[in-house]
Amino acid sequence: MYIDALVSDGGKSTRLSGRRAQIFSCLRAELNHHPASTEVMLKPTRDNNDSRLVAELDTNILVDGLVEADEANLVVNWWTHPSGYDDQFKFHYVESSGYDCGWHRQPHPDESEIPFDHFQQRASPEDEYQYQGVDFQEETPAGLVWEVTAAQLERVIRSRYDPDFNP
Repeated sequence: MYIDALVSDGGKSTRLSGRRAQIFSCLRAELNHHPASTEVMLKPTRDNNDSRLVAELDTNILVDGLVEADEANLVVNWWTHPSGYDDQFKFHYVESSGYDCGWHRQPHPDESEIPFDHFQQRASPEDEYQYQGVDFQEETPAGLVWEVTAAQLERVIRSRYDPDFNP
């Protein structure tokens, strides 16, 4: 099973196959079911060496229209590992206002004290990320899509835009 072969400007092909292709297919289907998703695309990463899903989100629908930015995306990636090792993933939300945050299961390359499972956020690209450990309740790709989008992201957005919100 292959998912969309991606060819970068350099002519390099990035293909998803096997279990990773199945996971990306599941993630894409679940993201397409989110009420705020307008389009979910498989795109190359910035360095053109890998693939990622990018869900464009309608900010007028996302969390009941609380988002004040014009555009918002959820970038999702998943890396499979052999049995006995946790798969790694990231669900990273980005607004055109500059705010971004994400839920990651992956080692942080610069900071050994940042937990493997962590949440990170910053108000603008010039700011440093703030990190905290998280405990994911779900383990499946489909379950994690909904844990992140319907529970965690909604809570973060409400806390950011609604001063009366008390989680």
